[in-house]
Amino acid sequence: ILIVLGILFRFYNLDRKVYWYDETMTSMRVSGYTQTEVIQSAFTGNIITVKDFISQYQYPNSSKSINDTLNALAGNPEHSPLYYLMARWWLQLWGNSILMIRLLSVLIGLLALPCIYWLSWELFGLVSVSWVAVALLAISPFHVLYAQEAREYSLWTVTILFACAAFLRGIRVQSLPSWGLYGMSVGLALYSHPFSVFVLIGHGVYILYQVFFQGRGMERAGKKYPDGWGGYLFSLVLGVGLFVPWLVVVVSHFSRFVENTASVNLSREGFLPLFWGLNLSRIFVDVNQGSSPFSPLHYLCALLAGYSLYYLYCRGSIDGWVFIVTLIGVMGMALIGPDLILGGRRSSITRYGIPSYLGIQIAVAYLIGTKINSRLWRKWQYLAIALAISGIISSSVSAQFPVWWHKSPSKSRYNPQVAHILNQSHRPLVITDQIPGIIFSLSHLLHPNIHLQLLSKSSLPQIPNNFTNIFLYQPSPQLEEKIKQTYQLIPQPNTKSWLLKLTN
Repeated sequence: ILIVLGILFRFYNLDRKVYWYDETMTSMRVSGYTQTEVIQSAFTGNIITVKDFISQYQYPNSSKSINDTLNALAGNPEHSPLYYLMARWWLQLWGNSILMIRLLSVLIGLLALPCIYWLSWELFGLVSVSWVAVALLAISPFHVLYAQEAREYSLWTVTILFACAAFLRGIRVQSLPSWGLYGMSVGLALYSHPFSVFVLIGHGVYILYQVFFQGRGMERAGKKYPDGWGGYLFSLVLGVGLFVPWLVVVVSHFSRFVENTASVNLSREGFLPLFWGLNLSRIFVDVNQGSSPFSPLHYLCALLAGYSLYYLYCRGSIDGWVFIVTLIGVMGMALIGPDLILGGRRSSITRYGIPSYLGIQIAVAYLIGTKINSRLWRKWQYLAIALAISGIISSSVSAQFPVWWHKSPSKSRYNPQVAHILNQSHRPLVITDQIPGIIFSLSHLLHPNIHLQLLSKSSLPQIPNNFTNIFLYQPSPQLEEKIKQTYQLIPQPNTKSWLLKLTN
């Protein structure tokens, strides 16, 4: 029942939630445009309909080929290209809409369920643990949210789990086909997200552990398997070899890589460990609880994660514990270490920690799955029930809101109210000099016949007189001051001055 509910949550209101800034950047690159090209061709002061604006710059069309998509992706080398190429192919096959591109993410994300079953089986060989892991992933509010995003994170989740399971199978089977499968999974993971490299480093640490402790390989069904150092190196060479074409792009555009990721070096207001606790709690419960130090959810979820790892160490296989700790720890240290030493906010960005969250969920699944068969199960069933209820309630609540925390409310919060006013207006014109992603996000909520006048930051609009209602949307201070010289600006209700109406 929990798995079915988790699947249904992923499909519910799929096209009703705000298509926010980052998703519009996905669509822009899929269509074959860069932000610079959009500004040069569309931000000229000419009047354009929402329909033309969206169809030209948000969906694949005949004016741009797949080579243009690759060129657009090369300008953002911090994003591995696999999801974007899949999205272009998918939209060309099934048609252009928010529903279709998000449906792709959902369908990809569903593959995570059999993958986490496989990984849990390779780790512990227990059916009960594997099914609990599937259930926890299915109803996890965090994974439900990101399964619905037109972004690469559902694909990354799948490739992490698949690569980890293939890695453990390679160690267990010790055959060329099994290591070849792992090598291909390495390539897929790298083509899904560059942070996959930290998952692969974790696998290397695990192999070193096996080499150091000769004869203490994977223990299952009374058998011990030798280390797989040679197979791991073979697979790594194969996987990295498959990734070389994009690695060349990353190296040749490394300055853009650094420039595009510079924002992670900015400090975040607040105490970083509170964000770590918040991010951890969102795996199991998400009622938009925020990072308050007084929220009991942070501490309860941290206690659950810590006890699950302790229980796995004491009662489970040492190999399984080491694997889970490397999956959690390498990614965690890669995010937390630079923040503590150099400053920044990497570790506060929830989606970056997906490998660590998966490790924690599997540890919790082991705790619950093994307690099912114990005489003390009744004392632990309350934990299982609490996790199930919290996941169901969390996804039920977030499904009702067009904007949730993961859609950057500072960029999206008032767009539904703005769109409602514009869609109810007679012959409106929307004037703005905002950046493309912000305007794209609003445009997806507007009627296709609404007109836009898009301006560069330094230009003053020539306002036509054939529109009944004229609005400014999130204008720059410079544009607002220029318009005020001729018109009175009236903030529209419930938009926090995101939308201003021009009157004489």
